[in-house]
Amino acid sequence: MSSYSGKCDLADHISGCGGWYDRDGNPVKMGQEGVGAYYSDEMKDFIAFKEKTGGVIHQHKKFKISPWNHDDAIKLCPELEVIEHKRIVPDKRQKSGQREDIYYTYKYWGKEYTLKELNKKGVWITIDIHFDTLLDLIPYYPYIVSMSCGGTVYISDQSYVDEEIEDHLEHGWYSDFWQYYKKELQDHYREVVLRYFNPVGREHIEEVEFDPDLGIGKVSKPIDENFKLEWRWADGKTHSHWTSPKIVSAKDGIIKISEEDLHQYIGRKALVYYVEFKEHPVQLW
Repeated sequence: MSSYSGKCDLADHISGCGGWYDRDGNPVKMGQEGVGAYYSDEMKDFIAFKEKTGGVIHQHKKFKISPWNHDDAIKLCPELEVIEHKRIVPDKRQKSGQREDIYYTYKYWGKEYTLKELNKKGVWITIDIHFDTLLDLIPYYPYIVSMSCGGTVYISDQSYVDEEIEDHLEHGWYSDFWQYYKKELQDHYREVVLRYFNPVGREHIEEVEFDPDLGIGKVSKPIDENFKLEWRWADGKTHSHWTSPKIVSAKDGIIKISEEDLHQYIGRKALVYYVEFKEHPVQLW
């Protein structure tokens, strides 16, 4: 059970994605004879999980429908169909004494509803949660994995800790248990920041020459993807530019400049700030 929720949650789900170790940090395989307990390395697990999912996990969220958000609703929920109806109703303000009235019904998963009925039932949409670094993913550690298939992972609507708080209050009792789990998560943030996000001694500024057609360039060392690439200028000031350089292959140090920066703002040669990737010692969790 996870120390961030007391349940089998996202933190438990990613554990082992990057391989297993024994208590002494030796690589092992699940089911290997003589291994009493299995551990993994959090950063290796994260890297493997990001590669598996493409850096995105999903949530189902309840979406309230109104007559003013039909276009958004249909885009967000392909199972929803908005049906327009027209009828003639009395209206003394009109010369004819009547007017045309437009109203809507809604077909959701093949069944037709009024607006009130539909919102009572609930319409659910899928939202995508994109993550680039380990710090982006840690807030979702206490969330339960509701579905996982290949590289597609859905997590619960809210963290298990928050769900339990609401459930307890609805049933008329209160406990401070949640503060323990919240503190565990905050402490873990601090550990991860100090362990992986200190760039001192790994920072570099290099002049890069970019291909005039492809906009591809290369730095001399592998890039740590936990840090953004940035432009630098010889005079120490910030100059006009379109966007930051992008990583193409962190392992090979290959980066890309935007067409706008290549042809309008910066040119073929530029100073690039980046943080060098260095292998961290295995940290068991």
